[in-house]
Amino acid sequence: MSTNNPTFEEVDRHIESADLSLFQPGGKHHVASGTTAAAAMPQLCPIYKTVRPVLVLISNLPLIPQKWKDAIKLFLQFLDVLCP
Repeated sequence: MSTNNPTFEEVDRHIESADLSLFQPGGKHHVASGTTAAAAMPQLCPIYKTVRPVLVLISNLPLIPQKWKDAIKLFLQFLDVLCP
């Protein structure tokens, strides 16, 4: 999948193949309400890597205001550093 400008089809395949149950209650990467930030950090990268293509796709949509795109891209850059 292209990391800079994925197609809808690529993102759809990625999300369809993701096991979202891992992030739901009882799943390996679930973060329960009340969990401390430090305890939740190991779960951050797996969920980020799952949703990252959706955020990239949204940040490239022409109907999204530029300031919104900039904010999403900044968020992506920040998490890319935390989750290489």
